[in-house]
Amino acid sequence: KAAAIPAPERTFMGTVGDTAISLGKGAIAVPESAVGLAALATGGRVGKFLENQDGMIGFRPKAAKAMLDEGLSDAQKHANKQVMEAEGLWETVKAAVRNPSVAAQSAVESLPLMGAGGVIARGLMGLGARGALAVGAGEGVAAAGGAAEQIRQQTPDGLLTGEQAALAAATGAATTAFGALGAKIAQRLGLADVDALIAGAATNPKAAKGVVRMTLEGAVAEGLLEELPQSVAEQVLQNQALGRPLDEGVNQAAVLGTMAGGLMGGGANLVSSATRAPASTPAPAPVPVPT
Repeated sequence: KAAAIPAPERTFMGTVGDTAISLGKGAIAVPESAVGLAALATGGRVGKFLENQDGMIGFRPKAAKAMLDEGLSDAQKHANKQVMEAEGLWETVKAAVRNPSVAAQSAVESLPLMGAGGVIARGLMGLGARGALAVGAGEGVAAAGGAAEQIRQQTPDGLLTGEQAALAAATGAATTAFGALGAKIAQRLGLADVDALIAGAATNPKAAKGVVRMTLEGAVAEGLLEELPQSVAEQVLQNQALGRPLDEGVNQAAVLGTMAGGLMGGGANLVSSATRAPASTPAPAPVPVPT
């Protein structure tokens, strides 16, 4: 049996560079989602026009992200490969745990699009939508646009069929449902939902829970109850749209979605609990003065 290739050494500056690249890829996803929303209404024609495939310049998010990936450190490339090439759910879990930077960088990459979803949610709340529903809808609109453009980029003619557009819209609907449910559950449990925080729809936790408990519960709520079903639904629907096996890439989507969501949910509640104002105590009753 051949000896395993040792992982390249990870350095501080390499990690900083990897994080900057993840943020860059996440920033590209924001206009990519906007173009995808236009693609839903035009059968992909807006995306194909902006891509300008045979021209010198064009809006090509897939190529831009691939170019950024080339700049990742050797350590991060090795970690990504270990997780992406793992076969089976349990092997994927083990690979992701051995290479936690993959989930961490996935969480970083998702932040800009989450911010865009938060902006949409704020607009919807301004129109009278309720907090949890607005939060979920903001996520869903951003997800639908991203799914539509990512599907279009992989079609032979660079366009979208009616079925593909419907599946991209279904991705947005599923993300809306799970996002709204996650925000509502977090609110009822007295937790900070990361998407609600971004949208400005979070309320102060009702229960004075300890920092560790809030962090753990937040990680479970965001990871298992929201990001896991969202990630699986998005991957399955994209597979259906592109005629691929429905389970292709689902293990990676499920594991990384859960871990990245757990990191964000736990982190949001850690910050929330640290900045939460202490509960006010009633002033003592005045002592009667004998006369």
